[in-house]
Amino acid sequence: MHAKGLHRDHGESVSVVRASERSLMLVAGEASGDAMAAGLVSALKGSLGQQENLSFWGAGGEAMEKAGVEVLIPLAKHGVFGFFEVIQHVLKFRRWMQQLVDHAIARRPKVIVLTDYAGFNLRFAKSLRKAIRRSKGSWNPYILYYVSPQVWASRADRIYTLENNVDCLLSLFHFEKKWYHLRAPGFRVEYVGDPMRAKYQDLFPEADKALSTPPSMVLLPGSRQGELKRHLPILREVLEHVQRRVAKVDCCMILTNQEHLETAKGLLGSLPGLRFQEGGLSQALEQADLAIACSGTVTRECAYHGVPTVVFYRLSWFTYQLARKLVQVKYISMPNIMLNREVFPEYIQQEACGEKIAGKVLEMLQTASMRQEVRDALAELMVEPATQRGFHQAAKVTLEYLQR
Repeated sequence: MHAKGLHRDHGESVSVVRASERSLMLVAGEASGDAMAAGLVSALKGSLGQQENLSFWGAGGEAMEKAGVEVLIPLAKHGVFGFFEVIQHVLKFRRWMQQLVDHAIARRPKVIVLTDYAGFNLRFAKSLRKAIRRSKGSWNPYILYYVSPQVWASRADRIYTLENNVDCLLSLFHFEKKWYHLRAPGFRVEYVGDPMRAKYQDLFPEADKALSTPPSMVLLPGSRQGELKRHLPILREVLEHVQRRVAKVDCCMILTNQEHLETAKGLLGSLPGLRFQEGGLSQALEQADLAIACSGTVTRECAYHGVPTVVFYRLSWFTYQLARKLVQVKYISMPNIMLNREVFPEYIQQEACGEKIAGKVLEMLQTASMRQEVRDALAELMVEPATQRGFHQAAKVTLEYLQR
């Protein structure tokens, strides 16, 4: 099946084909998508070698720039989540989307890789296909989608946007391929594995891990400014409760950038035993007995390090009411979804309060068997064929389209 309903003109000029083949466009939003796109680019460069004259450009962030991508729009710095929150920035995102459509039509990449960031990237794919049809030219790029939107959790109708506008979905998780096959058997979905799991494969604790003295915790309030505003006061309450019960706890809060670090220091800087750190999550998790994490990509990092974690999330009231009607899964954190049971305790909305989270944290700190039970469950996530590790398989599929 050809997703777009557009047929390639095999009589197009050689000059047009060569211009397309030298260019790959990438679009990624937020820090996690930026890192994924950067990893894919590095893997592609390794596969292509020095002789191949292929340029990489698009929208993303610092990780992509370091990997050699020409970033035209710093989309990764402007992540927002929630219906009301997105509306506040809609004009800015529309402007960027149109700019990217214009860039794509002008530069005519052969392959476009959209990484995660479904709220923006699905609309971009649809807008670009419409613009291509209106232009009535011979250019017809392959569009790949890397990291499936969580259509299996909410708004399953988005599968039709994918099916009609995307040539291939690169999926991180086994269960997704089966889900898509049952609902859109003609849509190509390739399971390429989760590169984060491969990255931390050797760091997963093999034996029982004794509690540190003093106990060590990692705090992960989120990567968006809105998440910090909602989650930092909750974490303050959690620490105040825990510190009243435990003589000393070593706590490290990881922030994604300097601006977020300053925000956190301003609200929590007076708390004893709390350190603030920009980046360095993996090293912090290697030393941690426990983590308290905002739901998101970081819960997978906690899982792949074998760190027992309490997951929480609080939305704006309006977004939460909307989510209650749309979300169709039992759990919010990916480790729990993958294991189909609550291995990481979850606290959402009003349940995400200092007293309740602190109660679970204290119980886990004081019960070695509970922490080991969590690690034993997380070990089930680490089994994966070597061919699916890292960015190898995603790069292989991308190269297939580049070489067509």
